[in-house]
Amino acid sequence: MSSDKEEVPSINFEQSKPSIFDSLLSLRQTFSQASAEGFGTKARNAAKTMSVGDVIVPLCGNLAQRQVLANRGIYPGVEYKVCSLRLDKMQFSSMLDVPVVERGNVVAQVKPTYKLRNHLERKDWPVEVNPVNDVPLWLSKTTYEAGTLVGTLGLSFSYLFLASIVAFFLRFAYVPSPSMQPSLNPGDVVLVTRTIWPFQPSIGDVVLFDPPTELNNAIKASGIMQENSRASLPEKGQQFLKRVVAKEGEYVGVKNSEPYVNLSMKNNLIEGEIPPKQRFRVDIVGQYAQPDVFPSDSWNRLPKQLGRNQYFVAGDNGFRSVDSRVWGPLDGK
Repeated sequence: MSSDKEEVPSINFEQSKPSIFDSLLSLRQTFSQASAEGFGTKARNAAKTMSVGDVIVPLCGNLAQRQVLANRGIYPGVEYKVCSLRLDKMQFSSMLDVPVVERGNVVAQVKPTYKLRNHLERKDWPVEVNPVNDVPLWLSKTTYEAGTLVGTLGLSFSYLFLASIVAFFLRFAYVPSPSMQPSLNPGDVVLVTRTIWPFQPSIGDVVLFDPPTELNNAIKASGIMQENSRASLPEKGQQFLKRVVAKEGEYVGVKNSEPYVNLSMKNNLIEGEIPPKQRFRVDIVGQYAQPDVFPSDSWNRLPKQLGRNQYFVAGDNGFRSVDSRVWGPLDGK
């Protein structure tokens, strides 16, 4: 005895996931429909055009009115499904079927399309509301979602723009060496602001900069790496912190390792000429620990005018600072 078994076809329950193209197409269709209905203050009020089965969203900016609506089960921003439209005892499938002069008297029964939080749920869904007079604005689901997306994207881009501005102008940096002691110690973290024209560093400001090529040349020419095995050229990406002693146009020199600015010298005076009633601004930083490894004019030289956008910088702790005394002015570009 044989029995024929019915062959059961196999069913693939795995649903195909929408592609990026499908998602973009759906998004485009959403925005196209929302654009036709308007955005923001130009959004079309669906109160006089809603139909049974539509999903609509009430909006209200007045706090007192929002509370009144909430007591009746109408929560702004919640999606509601239109269950029925009634004028007196007559039922309508769409507000467009109701005479224009009577649309303000239509009563709609609505209920949320999804479960709400327990304190918002009611036992008397659907609730009745006069769409035209009770709620300032009803939006279609498409318009509401598109407006929410636009607002979210706008807020996100605003935050990203603000973050990029902050990241461009502000950054944290650590103090790499003892050259700025006692003001700054190695390992300290400082907040650095980027300077742009016309806001340029002033005398006394501490600046963060990449080591100039002149520094590497000075170290190589000094032979300090041969005398001190621990000495080395600045590493790639390493930055320095120094204090501005003089800026463009000023005449700065060095005497006994101390940088000074001759405030009496003018552009029309011959370099080296001693004008009457000289006035100086001196920064006491101290002598370098190994002055003999660098040329003698690093520690004693006559004032020389700084060029355009040039700065003379020095560490507060001259004993451990290789700065503009050795490698010359810093280019502020």
